[in-house]
Order: sequence, then C-alpha cells, then structure tokens
Amino acid sequence: MIERDGLGAAARGLRQYLLAVAAELDAPAWFCEVDAPATAYLALERRLARFPDHETALLWDERDGWAAAVESATGEDVVVLSYLGSDVLPAPEAVVAFVRGLYEDDYPGQPDPPDFRRPGAPDGFDERLAAYASGETVCLPEGQA
Repeated sequence: MIERDGLGAAARGLRQYLLAVAAELDAPAWFCEVDAPATAYLALERRLARFPDHETALLWDERDGWAAAVESATGEDVVVLSYLGSDVLPAPEAVVAFVRGLYEDDYPGQPDPPDFRRPGAPDGFDERLAAYASGETVCLPEGQA
C-alpha cells in the first residue's frame, strides 16, 4: 500500500477535486482522507423524499468512486443506496447530475460497487489526482482535511 504525502500533488489534487464537487453541490461540509485508500464524505443539505428521517451524503473512495448514502436508523453508519459507476474521478458535473437524479427519484447509478481499481496500484490514479492540484496553497475551513 502506498502512502501519499498529505502536502503532495495527489493529496492537493484530491482536495481540489472535492472542493470543486462540493462547490457545485453547495455541500455544507466535507471531509477526506488522502492516504491510500483515499476516502471522502460530503454532507448534502437536502434529504431524499423516500428517506425523510435520514441525513443524505455522498461517499467517495479510490476503489469505487462516488456513492449516494443515507444515515442508518441509529445514525452510526451509512447505507449506500447507489454508486455513480461511470469513473473513479468523474467530472464534478457528472456528480451533480447523479445527485439531481437522486432527488428526482430517477434511481441513477448502479446498485453494486463498480470496483474500478485497487488502492495503491501503479495505474496513473495519483497523476489524475495531481492534475486537479493548482500551484496555490488551498486554505480550508477549520476541521476539513
């Protein structure tokens, strides 16, 4: 398993990618873990009509990409409803379209994890992340990685 430098281009790229997706969705909060396997959580403001008592979120990981989820009844776990399934790093606009479909009850995506890649594999993934990195330091709100 590889370790990513938390300040390196891949880690900065992941943060920039998540910032882009969060901005497109007007997500109130997000968190990411940059080391392999990289993961992320984006809280969504609205609840799904079919789960009105459960918080809605997007999950991302470097194996399966984006997934829509709701908190379990206890609030301790999340239950994945659907995987976007198009790519491990789809354009932010594709993620927005996925979320729109969720709120429109279109049941977008796929029910099973797509298993795009193995974390840490030398397959160009870190280079794809690094492409999202700008030359500027990203200032993040306190509590976000």
